[in-house]
Amino acid sequence: MKRRKLRRRLTMLMGIAILVATGAPAVTRDPQTCPPERAIYRFESEDGRFEFKMVPARNYASMASDLYLHLTTPQRGYWFTFSVSNGYGGTSLIPVSDPTAPSARPDGPRELLAEESAFDLLAPSLRFYALDASLSFLVDPPVSGGQAPDYIMAPELGLALWYDAAALSGDPDASRDPMERGMFRLAECLVAPPDPAYP
Repeated sequence: MKRRKLRRRLTMLMGIAILVATGAPAVTRDPQTCPPERAIYRFESEDGRFEFKMVPARNYASMASDLYLHLTTPQRGYWFTFSVSNGYGGTSLIPVSDPTAPSARPDGPRELLAEESAFDLLAPSLRFYALDASLSFLVDPPVSGGQAPDYIMAPELGLALWYDAAALSGDPDASRDPMERGMFRLAECLVAPPDPAYP
């Protein structure tokens, strides 16, 4: 019995040591008190694991939120800002280049759908929904220091990733990126938020 306890403790300590040595972010499993900038959302499918996380900007990301949304798929990463339209419009995602890259330092990331026609074409597939534990829709996009939604969805984003991953990633050679429709669940909460992005 004592050996088993000792083995468990050693395994736990080795895991912590690996996290520290590799620089991997430490996590806590208490999503009830998690702000959005520390939340990690996951969706598992036959195509692999998909994750959303929100990264704070040093100053601002958009008029709607001070957070960037980062989607990681088995193939690559995608960055978005939040946009809110007046009236019954709701929240949309605006694809941007990597806001953590040195090239974003002077003026922030560039919008990847700068041409109005390109945005109009993809806009219907860039809707974003945040939900609480009772599956009620939240009106506003997440902001730093608030309460992280329990679930998030971008149900048509897979359509854009399938037909135009290049437009969402900024990589003209990006091939289609399959992602099923699904709900992303708040899975973990980082002990500290990621390093802030530009600007």
